Amino acid sequence: MELKEVAEDISKDIVSVTKTLFETMIMLDLKFNSATLTTETHIKSDVAAMVSFMGKYHGIVGLFCSEKFSLKIASSMLMEEMPDFTSEVVDAVGELSNMIAGNVKTIITDNYGEMELSIPMILVANDKTREDDNGKLTLTNSKLCCFTNDPWLFANFTTENEDFDIGLMIKESV
Repeated sequence: MELKEVAEDISKDIVSVTKTLFETMIMLDLKFNSATLTTETHIKSDVAAMVSFMGKYHGIVGLFCSEKFSLKIASSMLMEEMPDFTSEVVDAVGELSNMIAGNVKTIITDNYGEMELSIPMILVANDKTREDDNGKLTLTNSKLCCFTNDPWLFANFTTENEDFDIGLMIKESV
């Protein structure tokens, strides 16, 4: 099967899983905007939470969002207002990316074989992050740039006037 067909097929599962998780766990209604296969060499974001997978196919499922949106995710998951970017926000965004990847893995295992997932890796846009005595992380206004030579499939969503992407980079293992 062609890589483009695999990515397009899996994108439907990503959209379904993401909408379900947001509506049931995050309590936010999502609008799915589009899915596009891009060969851009870099991805700009404030926060990127990525989970890799290995099996017949290998790659990465990533959540790419603004700092503001990561605060919304954490506030909803933790059921308390998270006004500052703390380690709890990092954990919540990582857990959400892990849930999306895990649910996608469960759905696609039948068609593409068993896959193993990594633990989530969370990247935050700046080189001056520091944690104060209260656990608050201080961020600059820089953007994270992820560089890649491989195409990504991006499913773009909107909720509460915030856009975010779930990305998939996938390759057939050799």
